[in-house]
Amino acid sequence: MKRRPPWLISSGNSEEAYRQGNSSASMLNAFINIDLTNILGRSDATVHLFCYIKQMKNDNPFKQAAGFDKVYNRPGMAFGDQPEPELQKFVSSTAARGKALDLGCGDGRHALFLAKQGFHVTGVDLSEVAIKKLGKISKSQKLDTALELYHLDARDFNYPSDSFDLVVAVTLFDHVTKKDVRSLFNKVERSLKTGGILFIKVHTVKDPGKINGSDKASELSWAIQHYFEPNELKSLLKSKYEIIKYVEYDDLDKSHGRPHFHNFDLTLARKTRRPK
Repeated sequence: MKRRPPWLISSGNSEEAYRQGNSSASMLNAFINIDLTNILGRSDATVHLFCYIKQMKNDNPFKQAAGFDKVYNRPGMAFGDQPEPELQKFVSSTAARGKALDLGCGDGRHALFLAKQGFHVTGVDLSEVAIKKLGKISKSQKLDTALELYHLDARDFNYPSDSFDLVVAVTLFDHVTKKDVRSLFNKVERSLKTGGILFIKVHTVKDPGKINGSDKASELSWAIQHYFEPNELKSLLKSKYEIIKYVEYDDLDKSHGRPHFHNFDLTLARKTRRPK
């Protein structure tokens, strides 16, 4: 399924303009409401086809953006104003600074922290509300000159080669389909300098949203496209990165919606090979 074209990222009516050029999203919405059991006469085929189409629908960037826009429209910062403790600990342990890329930056809990620590930060997020909110916050904190923000699907960002000293991707790779994970990893790897740091956090198959269904977990579990298997991140990173820290853990999240648990894989890695 096509995603939002980069040249529409600042258009006020970008979604409508894009839908006029590509009717697949509206066709999918109509098709998903059809009673497939009556048409196919086979419940097993219905279930598999319905689940496949439902996954395609959830990967629709307009649906994801609209869902997250609602969260970012709430007062205050949607997921709190504190960065991940392990990221904070790592940054505090080194004097190295430079250029950072925050993928899925949201309204800025990591981007703002990194800017305050002396990084020049590029932030990318699909939610227009989040990007505008982060822009206002950064200006109020006199950090706007240290931030470069893009309202864009992370898969469509133009990744400059050998450019960033740090890449942060907190619950980003689990919000794209499995087929897109490796290609997105490759783009990130090429943009990270040799010796640069990758900080990544993803939901795992042990997450309640995977085990019990999204209605019994986070209000945003519907947006997760891929729950990572144990050691899946390690296998993606092992040939080009030195693993500094790798941990799978349960976490009680009180930052949004009703309190709920997650199971995460958090990885801190240093790139050891130059991009091809």
